[in-house]
Amino acid sequence: MTLIVPVRPLGVPGAMPDAPDLRPSRARSCVVAFAELEAWQSWLEEAWSLLDPAERTRVLHRRVPADREALTIAYALHRMVLSGVLGISAADVPLSRDERGCPCLPGMALHTSLSHADGVAAFAVCAMGPVGIDIEPSLRASELPQVSTSVCHAIEASQLAGLREPLYSRELLALWVRKEALLKAEGIGLEREMTAFVAADGAVLPLTASTADNAGPVRLSMLEIGARWTAAVAAPVDAVIEGVWLRPVGGRVVAEPALYVS
Repeated sequence: MTLIVPVRPLGVPGAMPDAPDLRPSRARSCVVAFAELEAWQSWLEEAWSLLDPAERTRVLHRRVPADREALTIAYALHRMVLSGVLGISAADVPLSRDERGCPCLPGMALHTSLSHADGVAAFAVCAMGPVGIDIEPSLRASELPQVSTSVCHAIEASQLAGLREPLYSRELLALWVRKEALLKAEGIGLEREMTAFVAADGAVLPLTASTADNAGPVRLSMLEIGARWTAAVAAPVDAVIEGVWLRPVGGRVVAEPALYVS
């Protein structure tokens, strides 16, 4: 099983472009970054060179070539984002996975999260405590009503019951990404049923005992990044969200302001 051979990039052969400076502007910042994966297709070969053996194994388990390519680029961009935050080369970022498969940075007081879906990736980096991010294409809203009983707490089901389409589906998708973001911050994924808790926009919720010791509560926030995508972050209550879109332009990376936090 192999990757499709990519077109050579415009930049320096054999290397991903250097990350822009993503160091937080203040101590309480949580950096979130987004990237449309197709724009990075010409860097596929270079992206593959950044992956560690475990990441390559996960990529090669994907049966569809396009899925393998998207995951390769998402993993490489995660390292690029972290390199921009840390001020070190992407190849030197000590990105790993814990026993549950969640991304982590051993030996560093820095927390990170990754989400990718249908051609886009989202990343979150925070020094204040655990963080989780989730992104979905807004078109997916039409698929969710059939699984609402697996998403909604009884209170949420009651609140959504009076809504008509397409508002019902949009609100359900927003609820989904908030809950996914919280579960990622907790580091437990779907081990906790979504129906077991309420996740309103702006809600402050405690993390479960399975997370890092002394982790404080997180605030759930929707990330307004345009009509095509629905995204949310679960970040420490006092964190200030700083967001950028990462785009390759002429062999370098441009970081453009990305979002409004609800």
